[in-house]
Amino acid sequence: MKKSWDESLSNLIQDYEEMHVAETCEEMIRLVVPELRQLRTDMTEKYDRQVIQYITSRVKTPESILNKLIRKRRSQMMEKAIETFHDLAGIRVVCIFQDDVYRTVKAIRKLPILRVIKVKDYIVHPKPTGYRSIHIIAEVPECPGDILLEIQVCSAAMNYWAMLDHQLSYKNSKVDPEKVEKMERELKSYAMDIANIDKKFLKIRKEIEKL
Repeated sequence: MKKSWDESLSNLIQDYEEMHVAETCEEMIRLVVPELRQLRTDMTEKYDRQVIQYITSRVKTPESILNKLIRKRRSQMMEKAIETFHDLAGIRVVCIFQDDVYRTVKAIRKLPILRVIKVKDYIVHPKPTGYRSIHIIAEVPECPGDILLEIQVCSAAMNYWAMLDHQLSYKNSKVDPEKVEKMERELKSYAMDIANIDKKFLKIRKEIEKL
């Protein structure tokens, strides 16, 4: 099994490098992040308060890509990853309140630098894990090719949850599955709590704005 993993990873790394995956992803992020930062400034001025808390980005590593291909039971080839995964290049936009998420998504969709392919609303339709966010899948025309960019937009509260969920999902098979299952149940219940807290904070903010 170890040898099989090493061989698969070695082949994937070779294709990753030959297809300039990292360079393409980094260039997309380099082009788009400044546009999002300007959007953050514009929205702060427009609404006279901070709407976007912060922006982060990352490029998926060969190890992470191989893990995901295995989890999804797909061919362990770079071509398959590019064809089926939309998050090789990822940007996360963290907003203060839940209505800011929708406000920000609307603004992002209008950015000339992007050609939006699809928008997935996991706030209205949460994932089975309880995950809530909005994903924008887009092309960056200045970076031609088959690699897409995923922009995740979420509330600050849900971002904390997502970081824990991500950490738990990548634990290796040596971890006690019963403990993992217990934590997954806890996280799902907390996701519902966070969604309710998001709504309560939003209600209070709107009441304050009326004062």
